[in-house]
Amino acid sequence: MKVTQTLLMILAIVFAVALALTIAMISLSYTRVESEDEKGREEYTTYRVAEVTTPILLETTPEETTAIEEVTMPSNTLSFASAGDGTCTLVGIGSCTDSCVVIPPYSPAGDRVTTIAARAFYGQKQINAIQIPPTVEHIGALAFANCPNLVYISVSDENEDYCDIDGILYTSDGCELLLYPPMRAGTSVTISLVTTEIAEMAFYNCAYLSHVYYTGSPDAWERITIGTKNYSLIAAAKTFG
Repeated sequence: MKVTQTLLMILAIVFAVALALTIAMISLSYTRVESEDEKGREEYTTYRVAEVTTPILLETTPEETTAIEEVTMPSNTLSFASAGDGTCTLVGIGSCTDSCVVIPPYSPAGDRVTTIAARAFYGQKQINAIQIPPTVEHIGALAFANCPNLVYISVSDENEDYCDIDGILYTSDGCELLLYPPMRAGTSVTISLVTTEIAEMAFYNCAYLSHVYYTGSPDAWERITIGTKNYSLIAAAKTFG
């Protein structure tokens, strides 16, 4: 009987030791797995931060924003040719689509606009009005001719070489009538005795003109130099004196 009790005690001790060893092994294994898992999470977190941060920095780089601003170019501008001496010539309509064309005193390059080239706006259908600045000293032949929808030409009061009288373009002394806008309102025009020359196509396809009042005599009218293709002027009725 004593042998049996002793054997049972030995077995109980062996079982307790085995159980303790098993629990210790499981605890050590769990700690190791948790440590490796935590290390993996740290590596993953570091990688994700680097991955997200990089494109954000690229998108907000100041140099890239500046570059975009520098390549922005103006649109809807007239075309100019520089003379290389601080002045330039307006040579054409360029990319401008405005119905009211305002000629600037200076080109986008900073040159003073002193000349409007011959035929610069010839045949432009979209133009209704033109404004000429004080800087213009010379207007080439037929610069504004055959613009069928042109209603009015305006010249700066400070221009020393050209002027407008009721929207009609003249040289500043009134000696030469350069252009009567084809769509000018009204059926009549008064031409002064001072005028001795009428430019080519100055009266071309005038929609409403039917009568011309000339302040001089019929003989003086005959002495006026009238350019070609002034059909509307020739067809209009004349009143003298």
